[in-house]
Amino acid sequence: MSILCKVIADVLHIIEILLVCKYYLQLREKMIDKCRYINTLIISIIVSLIISVIENQTIALIIYLLCVGIIMQICYEENNKKIIICAIWVSVIVEILDMLSILLVDIASTVMNYNNDSLENLFAALLSLSFISIVSILLRRITDEGIRKVHIKYLALFTLNLFADFCILALMTRVTLEEIAYQNKIAYIIIYISVTIGLLIQMACVILLLVSRNIHKEKELIIKQYLEEQVKQYEYLNEREKETKKFRHDIRGHLYFLNKLKKEGRDQEFEDYFQDIIGKVDDLGNSINVGNDIVNAVLNKAYAEAENKNIKINVAGHFPSQCNISAYNLCTIFFNLLNNAIEATDKTTKREVWVICQYTQKEIIVEIGNYYCNRNQLDKNRLQSAKSEKEYHGWGMKNVADSVADCKGLMDIEIVDDKFIVSITLKNEKRT
Repeated sequence: MSILCKVIADVLHIIEILLVCKYYLQLREKMIDKCRYINTLIISIIVSLIISVIENQTIALIIYLLCVGIIMQICYEENNKKIIICAIWVSVIVEILDMLSILLVDIASTVMNYNNDSLENLFAALLSLSFISIVSILLRRITDEGIRKVHIKYLALFTLNLFADFCILALMTRVTLEEIAYQNKIAYIIIYISVTIGLLIQMACVILLLVSRNIHKEKELIIKQYLEEQVKQYEYLNEREKETKKFRHDIRGHLYFLNKLKKEGRDQEFEDYFQDIIGKVDDLGNSINVGNDIVNAVLNKAYAEAENKNIKINVAGHFPSQCNISAYNLCTIFFNLLNNAIEATDKTTKREVWVICQYTQKEIIVEIGNYYCNRNQLDKNRLQSAKSEKEYHGWGMKNVADSVADCKGLMDIEIVDDKFIVSITLKNEKRT
């Protein structure tokens, strides 16, 4: 019976590790394979039985860490370095959580004069698993990214905080048990459980606050980006206005010279000069107009940037006259998708980006596509970034997804041959 309880506790321990890897660290899972779970279960049971007969704790720890590493290799696609680091960190976190749970179960057992180490370990594993599951549910309500984007220094501080909590609880157990427990068992167990629950809630709050801080920082960055785009657009319009004034100032001279060429019968020179003036007039107008000022601003800036890189942007369609989507969401969606499209197109020989805008009575449909050359980075479930800003890896697409969700819309990423296409449907409804 004791061996069975220990094996079940160890299997639950492995499940805790896999939950942390999946919902907190957001490691990339390998393709669904039923054998993977069976292999994980078999390895967990075998290692549990081996460790139970090993007296040397150092050897047992090494075998345990190897087991965790092997299981993570079976389940996840990450590189070996990341697997090793995650295996060690997650093992430490889960082990401290289990020790906290064991303290709680042990104190309750002592106060109630019940002693069964096997069952206590099993109950402790269940308690830890429950805590990890509850926090993962709360975490998923905030973000789908888990703690993957939280800076490593904050994760290190969280680990130290968790260890400090364990030390506090262990010290409380050792110092107060004999003094208080047998004088007033009920009061003591209530106080002890309250303190333990308080520490667990503190840990959960730390995780959620770290993630919320990161999300808030990303929102601040996109707002700053939006404001910078507005400033650039105003500067762009101001420059265009100067060019228009200069052209208007010189137009009388141009017309006089055209008239002279015509009178002198210099038809070819007249035609060339006339075409130059037409080209100048075209340049002074907006390159793109889809019927929405914010989208026009972002599209025209992207158009100018693409033109400098010898990339062609083809725009088709129009926005409805009544657009109820916020300027913030429109800027976020178009700015990030166009930036990504231009950046990707700049690395391929097919230098073309296309934007299609359509609308129905209640929806706005947008398609932005480009050609792509790096197949290794094409993963529509988790787009990989080649940028150097690793701390904000992939946050542009996440902000696009958030803006689409805010509009009660849908986003679909389609990869066909060497084409990368993002299709977005937005609800064009007034906010109540």
